[in-house]
Amino acid sequence: MSDFKVGIQNGYVKILCGEILPETDIEKMLEFNEFTLEELYQTHAAVQARWEQITINLKDQFDRFKDEFEQKWWAYNKKFAKLVLIGYGDKTLAAGSIKDMAINIYSNETTQLELDKYAYVAHQEAIKKTMGFNETDLEGFKGLMYKYINMNPPWYFETVLNTSKTLEKNFLTFQNIAKRLDNRSYHMKDLKDLTMQRMGNIGPMSNK
Repeated sequence: MSDFKVGIQNGYVKILCGEILPETDIEKMLEFNEFTLEELYQTHAAVQARWEQITINLKDQFDRFKDEFEQKWWAYNKKFAKLVLIGYGDKTLAAGSIKDMAINIYSNETTQLELDKYAYVAHQEAIKKTMGFNETDLEGFKGLMYKYINMNPPWYFETVLNTSKTLEKNFLTFQNIAKRLDNRSYHMKDLKDLTMQRMGNIGPMSNK
């Protein structure tokens, strides 16, 4: 398992693997018995703290990706999706329609022919509305419209979605394990109490 780090520079996003944990059998790590209590009391706090810290780091990277890249990706591409809708005669420009069109345009399943068609329609509308594209020819406009999918690697809609889900899945996985480690603290105390009772030949005690 690894700590994902998201670096964003000049519009380019790099997801880097940071701290790497050795391959861990989670079930085995969470198992314990009276014979391992002494060792666990020496190591449990450090192990729990490490997993909790990595959880915090992963959550931070997930939030940064959502705030610093994903939202900007949508805001930028929706501008061009809106122009395409206008070119197709859509007068309502509902938020859902704009989002759907953005997905259609920036999907990895969209053909080059379709990309050319969307760019032509959007370019015509941009010129009509004097949006600063009057002196931009069609090829230059395509470079702007397809800024994200021209990156290396390209950031299609599916790429953004899958990256976001992967980052979220990683932090939720670590969060769940960290919670189990926290619960183990209480179970360790219970087992210690039971073990001490047995060592002292003390039978089970009722609440009374």
